[in-house]
Amino acid sequence: MNRNVNNLFATCKYWLTVILMATFALYITGNTLASTVLQEHRSLQTAVKHYINDNLADKYELTLKFGRLDKRLRLKKCQTELKVFTTGNRTPIGPTSIGVRCENPSWRVRLPVHVYAYTDILVAKHPIPRGEMITKNHLIYERHDVGRYHAGVYTDMKNLIGMVAKRPIRNTAVITAQMVKPRLLVTRGEMITIIAEGNGLKIRTSGKALMDGQHGQVIRIVNNRSGRKLSGEVVARSTVRVKM
Repeated sequence: MNRNVNNLFATCKYWLTVILMATFALYITGNTLASTVLQEHRSLQTAVKHYINDNLADKYELTLKFGRLDKRLRLKKCQTELKVFTTGNRTPIGPTSIGVRCENPSWRVRLPVHVYAYTDILVAKHPIPRGEMITKNHLIYERHDVGRYHAGVYTDMKNLIGMVAKRPIRNTAVITAQMVKPRLLVTRGEMITIIAEGNGLKIRTSGKALMDGQHGQVIRIVNNRSGRKLSGEVVARSTVRVKM
């Protein structure tokens, strides 16, 4: 009987020790978690806002809408300045994700965000037929979110005036780079003026274009007088400059 009592006592002592150790471990773990200072998710958004404003506020009126971060995301509080980063050369406009990293302790996270960037861009004042050269009378400014247009928009009239509509452009349509093309100043087979320059001399003669050409484009031509084929730069309507 004494042996049974001793065994029971030993068993109780064992389990009491296990319970005490487990309780102590939970106490230590709880204190450790409670004492760990975490990085607020709001501070990550603030860092991104500063980054976007520093890089884009001089060009656009900005509105940012952040996606939700997982509430289970627990980041230790950064002891150094938060660093904001993007990937690639694309301007962070429209739906995107922007990274925030910390050096001490080391971690990084990406924040989903939609950057709305409003500015005055050029739209069609009235319908523009295909092939028509665009003039100031075709254009008017309207305020739009440029993130909606991936083909590139125009904010300066001088970059659009003189272009040609590649397809019909409807009234009030935002004009993008896909809708227009540079106007041809020289067409293949037409008679042109050749300006030969070099050593302080400038000589004019006639020739024929062997290919179409836009302003600044180098094309092949032929000198009517000599029959010689040359390469020259299109500088004006029906005019090509050749260096001697």
